[in-house]
Amino acid sequence: MTNIDTSNVTTGAPVEGACCYTSFAASPTLPTTASESLASFDSVGEISDGGYTKSVSVTTNKFKGWHGSTILTQVENEENTFKVAFAEVDGGVANKIRYGSDKVEVDASGKVTAIDPTVVPSATIPLIFDELLANGRKRRTVFPRATIESIDDEAHAKGSLLLYGMTFSANVDDNGRPYYIREAAPAESGVPGA
Repeated sequence: MTNIDTSNVTTGAPVEGACCYTSFAASPTLPTTASESLASFDSVGEISDGGYTKSVSVTTNKFKGWHGSTILTQVENEENTFKVAFAEVDGGVANKIRYGSDKVEVDASGKVTAIDPTVVPSATIPLIFDELLANGRKRRTVFPRATIESIDDEAHAKGSLLLYGMTFSANVDDNGRPYYIREAAPAESGVPGA
């Protein structure tokens, strides 16, 4: 037990303030570090208490020898999807993700004034998630090209939190990456990357 470092064990927790960001610009410059400012990005605000879930599906080819035993396995395909539920459904950013940026009108304060419901938007947008690791380090996960695959049911029920739950596919960027992760040490202020 001498080589165990419990500071490497962590839980998923949001950073102080917003923890998910996006951009509706045609070609936004994505962050390359965990400490860069996201001032040019739009905050999606709070997400559900389940955080977000990343799933990786790998398809393989298994080649068998004459005797029927697998003698070679090769990865044919990898698909990355992730699931999230946005909680700030009265905010313009979550609605623009859900319905498409051209289908939502907002006032000067960012509150929704009109939505023209449409089919699932086909636009590809970046999504950035910031989380605080238990050891105080900040982890930033960047999905450069996220596309909505499916929309969850919306519970418009008394006593239920209204959420926009979605599953996204993470498409590869110009560098062939479906997503990338950056980490940073805590800043002096106590808020990593502040």
